[in-house]
Amino acid sequence: MKTATKLRHGILVVFLSMQVACATDPRNANQMTFEQALAFERQSSGKLRVARAELNEMSREEVRARLLAELTDVTTIVKQTGHGIYVEYTAPDGRLYMWYPGNFVTVGGTWGIADGYTTPRACFKYFGAYHGVTGEFEPNECVSAAQTLSGAFVVDKRPGDIFGLSTGGIPYQKSAGNLPPWPEDWK
Repeated sequence: MKTATKLRHGILVVFLSMQVACATDPRNANQMTFEQALAFERQSSGKLRVARAELNEMSREEVRARLLAELTDVTTIVKQTGHGIYVEYTAPDGRLYMWYPGNFVTVGGTWGIADGYTTPRACFKYFGAYHGVTGEFEPNECVSAAQTLSGAFVVDKRPGDIFGLSTGGIPYQKSAGNLPPWPEDWK
């Protein structure tokens, strides 16, 4: 077997074993249904349209300030096609911590605002982020202001590091469809 084929085979075995481990963990019982996911996708499209219209009325400085306010010291539960549901904490110091499906620890990285676009964008750099489905290394991503400010892919968000992701640990190994509940002691 060629090296690339062996690598893909090994990745598939690891991915499938992660799915079995996640599926058997009772904390993964709270799954988003197909109908809920479709409704969420429709709402996301509407939120993006509204945000694009609002951005036309804002200055670059206003957009930048809103992006910073939206991302500083917040835990966000996100659902994106191809990734599933993941949780991300964006710390005030520009570090980020992601609880990604199938992982055993947080994926660390940094976040910031990039001004070199027509409209400022929120940018994220992940250290060693590996997409369990595609097998792709995903080191960088810049997201439009409309996507960030609309909350188009945000299931829910709360101020602070609710799940303690900045410690490097995760509450449990989650599946891609798992919608983790907020801790009961959260205020």
